[in-house]
Amino acid sequence: MSEKGKTILILGNGFDLAHGLPTRYSDFLEFCQRVTTIWAYDTTSTDKMVAARYGTMWIEGWNADDTIKKSIIEAFASRKKEFDGYGALKIVLDNAELSEIHDCLKDNVWYDYLLELYKKHCMKGENWIDFESEIRFIIKTVDENTSLLTDVWQNVIGAVVNTTGDEKLKLFKGKLKFDKYSEKKKWNSDHKPTIRDFREKAFEDLERLTRAFELYLIAFVEKIPIDKKIPEMVDLTPDYVITFNYTNTYETLYKKGEVYHIHGKTDVTRSAEENDMVLGIDEYWTGDEKNERTNFTIFKKFSQRIQKHTGNDAYKYLKEMKRIFKTSGEVWTGGVNTSKVHPDGVSHVYVFGHSLDVTDRDILSSFIGDDSTAVTVYCRDRGTEGELIANTIKLIGEEQLLDKSNHIPSKLSYVIQKGN
Repeated sequence: MSEKGKTILILGNGFDLAHGLPTRYSDFLEFCQRVTTIWAYDTTSTDKMVAARYGTMWIEGWNADDTIKKSIIEAFASRKKEFDGYGALKIVLDNAELSEIHDCLKDNVWYDYLLELYKKHCMKGENWIDFESEIRFIIKTVDENTSLLTDVWQNVIGAVVNTTGDEKLKLFKGKLKFDKYSEKKKWNSDHKPTIRDFREKAFEDLERLTRAFELYLIAFVEKIPIDKKIPEMVDLTPDYVITFNYTNTYETLYKKGEVYHIHGKTDVTRSAEENDMVLGIDEYWTGDEKNERTNFTIFKKFSQRIQKHTGNDAYKYLKEMKRIFKTSGEVWTGGVNTSKVHPDGVSHVYVFGHSLDVTDRDILSSFIGDDSTAVTVYCRDRGTEGELIANTIKLIGEEQLLDKSNHIPSKLSYVIQKGN
């Protein structure tokens, strides 16, 4: 008897959203605005009247979970004024997580830039891919317009802004300040920041933003009680779960299969330096330039997965699936169900809550496009079904999509989620 195929479940941020968790980038930015305001709002007083005014202005009309609102109000009420070692007045809180989030966001060019885009409604969409695409735009533009890390930052960005007149580049240029960074690096007074300096500060700030997001998830989002389960997930019994989410939602609610966080996960026990969460961009170079233009590879997801030791198991699963398919004779009769009953060596891949965007192409295309897999993509509604089909074409090409969809029996299908 031949070895049976595997059942793989791939999860994206839509999975957490389907459970009512505030994990959109807009949720995070709205939260961060209110956190940073704690340190800036009426610092002349710390009395209860000020806390009440803060609550009225920033919290009451905010569409957020009540547990998060309560935590921020309590943190604001705990404000104290102290003097630092230089005699300057500063605000301190009893809440360690909020204090660290504030430190991560302070003088952070990505937070300042992305928040401004968000407030001006200049983001392309509401998904994390849209958040990442704004980072990609800046990095790609700088990379395309310089080849030497010793080039002077101001000369490079100034020339691009003057040539293109791009408003987003102007905004980013204005948000990037090297003052605090130069103090930290102990630069000489005549030092002119270079492209290497930009790369180091920009990546350091991206890591700080990632840490702030981890603390938001750990201390606030993951403490929200979840009172519902998704029917499709209850019915499904996967061998392996590949999740692009940082949260432990699947493990907490469903406890089925071997769960692998391909972009890292939240961990309350570790330090900021040990954070393994991947927040980056896709590869934008093609051909030989992918191997030659490597100055900004550190921002790319595949590189971060290597650095942070995530990603290996996904390829291990794929290798196993291909082996099983080959040894079974590479045929499929179509018999498969959610209880892992496979009559032959084809592995079934279920995708839930992932936009199938090209930023995760290196992983997704392997599982969705491979001959060894039959794929079911869950869609929120008919509108998202069309978007997911379009994104699948970008991942595996129209020819491969048609080959799998028209295979008898079909090896690629799109299914509307129950209850929608």
